[in-house]
Amino acid sequence: MLIISFIINLKSIIKRKSLFKFHRWIGLVAALWLFLLGITGIFLDHDEWRWLRQTEVPESWLSSSMMRYLPATVMRFIAVDKNDSNNWIGGSERGLWATDDRGKNWKKLEFPDGQHPQVTRFAKMKILDEQIIILATDDGLWIMNGFGNDLKRLALEGKYINMVSPGSNNDEIIGVENFERIFRMNINQPSNLEFLNLDKINITGLPENVTMYKFLFDLHFGYGIFSRQFSTWINDFGGIALMILSMTGFLSWYYQRKWRRNKDKAPLKDRRIFLSKSFYRMHAPIIGILGIIPILYLSVTGILFNHILTFINWGEKIDIDRSDLPYVWRYESLKGEIDQVVTYPDNPKKMSISTRYGVLHTKDGGKNWAKDPITGSERGQLFRTDDHVFYSNNLRQFFTKKDGDDKWHKMSGIPTIVYDAEFSNQGLMIKNSRGFFREKENYDFEMDEMKHPDLKAATLYLFMIEIHTGNAIHPQFKWISDIFTIMGIMMVITGPILWWRRKW
Repeated sequence: MLIISFIINLKSIIKRKSLFKFHRWIGLVAALWLFLLGITGIFLDHDEWRWLRQTEVPESWLSSSMMRYLPATVMRFIAVDKNDSNNWIGGSERGLWATDDRGKNWKKLEFPDGQHPQVTRFAKMKILDEQIIILATDDGLWIMNGFGNDLKRLALEGKYINMVSPGSNNDEIIGVENFERIFRMNINQPSNLEFLNLDKINITGLPENVTMYKFLFDLHFGYGIFSRQFSTWINDFGGIALMILSMTGFLSWYYQRKWRRNKDKAPLKDRRIFLSKSFYRMHAPIIGILGIIPILYLSVTGILFNHILTFINWGEKIDIDRSDLPYVWRYESLKGEIDQVVTYPDNPKKMSISTRYGVLHTKDGGKNWAKDPITGSERGQLFRTDDHVFYSNNLRQFFTKKDGDDKWHKMSGIPTIVYDAEFSNQGLMIKNSRGFFREKENYDFEMDEMKHPDLKAATLYLFMIEIHTGNAIHPQFKWISDIFTIMGIMMVITGPILWWRRKW
């Protein structure tokens, strides 16, 4: 209502003709960059799209700041041969690799029938002295019976599985389908799946307040209004609106200019009127009005994220009452909120999950959940390896605990969030975006000489980040991006003022 009131009052102050010229020229100046922000924003909303993660571009296309994220795209998840610590398997959205000389040389492992799914997690198990590796992918579950053996389909073909972990029993796994449903499955009976009912739940210990930074972060990245899926669709519409507004605005100006300069070659009057009205109707009353809210919040938050360090320092100091936020923040359902899940030996009702509020625990199979008081209230990575559970987040909080321990142990010497860990005869190893780290003592780590495969290429997804942030042009292009984005905000405000009089 405040926006509408502001628009109506401003309309009476500013002359329409002058406002139209202002609207048109800032649009022409900013159109190309706003179009790029729109299309790249849509791509970045959908990191599940396989082609974005697996299409390769030259490494040289990335800035030095983005290059540090490249190892994580090559390898996030690891498994070691318990009989020979020189043998390792590593995987990510880009595929699978194996080494028999501790990372000096890697060879690519192929899925059957030319399949090339994105690997989203390993579940490493030992059954009757045989190592079993279960792979969660964007195309269901796969199994490797015996270390380094061929892969076979296991279950849930065509489903996006974002998590898999060893179950509470020896031959059982637990996992998450598309961030929505937790399932259990005996690997010897893959057709018998048990899904947990998480619609009616009770959660205690959630923070009463949410920081401004956290709320705006989730809002910009498609988690903050409704469910993950619907919020992403709204963000997508904002990106589409930016693209269409940029194109229709430019085409309207271009053709009218062309017709004025070449009157003899211009279409008939009726045709010109039809085209002009078509451009206008698509530009203003359809896309322009419907796209006001998503374009505004994406633009404002985008400017804030261009200056992330200042934004964090400011945003972390401001609290918002959780009851004042959209429905999705009240957590009356866990659908769309489950990033990872782990369970505990011989206790199928005891589970832990990672969510936007950090780690939650249940002891009754999912009816009642309690917020972990130690691990913070941020999204992170939660996983199990052997008899240890690990959790870390982007605030450089790194934790682990052994089965039977009541308290988390802090891990140190680690620069970035931990994706996976393995125990070998050389000790505990972890994998993060910088590489491999080995434990020195008491969960204190140092970088190991082991290397991931050197692919000499980056992913299209990383390059889209470079374009979206402006780093592909220059590290300080963010200031120019801010100016163009402010122009976009001004167009979103002035556009409805112009439309108010003309309507259709």
